[in-house]
Amino acid sequence: MTLERGKLGFTDARSFSLIGYRYGGHGYALFRGFPSPVEIEDSYGDSEFRVLDICFMNIDRISCWSAVGPIHLRHPTDDEQAAIEARIGPTRNTNVYLLRPSSIEDYVVASAVYWAEYHLALTSPSPLVTESKGIQETHSPIGRPVQFADQPWTPYSLSTNQPSDLR
Repeated sequence: MTLERGKLGFTDARSFSLIGYRYGGHGYALFRGFPSPVEIEDSYGDSEFRVLDICFMNIDRISCWSAVGPIHLRHPTDDEQAAIEARIGPTRNTNVYLLRPSSIEDYVVASAVYWAEYHLALTSPSPLVTESKGIQETHSPIGRPVQFADQPWTPYSLSTNQPSDLR
């Protein structure tokens, strides 16, 4: 799997939902951005859609509903970081990723985040976290490699640990 450092601060208007979660060890939280209900209704039974999967790796904490709606993925400002840490305590050796443009209520505390667009059936496992090499090989990201962000704190070398290795 090819990785490319991406930039946070992007917005995606699709409706995102938490579709996968594993705590402990190499835990993750996987969100999927789904197409509009109209696109789904106009399709055939097992159609593939353009979806955006966002996977937070080595998670410590999540604060959001399972249905997030549109997403604006970003790091907090210094003031937002201080406000979050006043509530939950220090976030040493991890990163805080905010999911909304002007709110600190929806966040994930994790070591890194990965995202990519895929053509997938709505219930298909994500190539970002699946253990199936077949799914990873048959479902390549659309347009560009898997993007990642792990700043301001980098917990491991990405040259040796890729998302599929971090389970």
